[in-house]
Amino acid sequence: MNAENAQAARAGFPAPVRAVVAAPEPDRVVRAVQNLVAAADRPVEVEVVAYGAGLDLVLGEESGEQVGRLLEAGARVLACADSLSGRGLTADTLGAGVGVVPAAVWHLALRQHEGWSLVPLG
Repeated sequence: MNAENAQAARAGFPAPVRAVVAAPEPDRVVRAVQNLVAAADRPVEVEVVAYGAGLDLVLGEESGEQVGRLLEAGARVLACADSLSGRGLTADTLGAGVGVVPAAVWHLALRQHEGWSLVPLG
């Protein structure tokens, strides 16, 4: 729990809403996350998992603005290692601030098992 969520919990808000955003396409992701965070009436934790064609959201220097906007919204941004490998890429090609998960499908399933809400885009 981050400091903001801990403060909200002490103020009587419920546990944070946890949303994992499946991003198989790069379109609409930033806007969807910004809308989710803006509409939240309680603490929210957000992860964006980019895979398949959605990797374009997080690759290279051109991705910097989009990734920056996601990070500013408080999202954790992750890329699928299987998708990277399938395109002959490594984590070195990712924009700054982007983490890696072994397989998007496993990460999404695990988060749902842990009680996170899945937000599929695309």
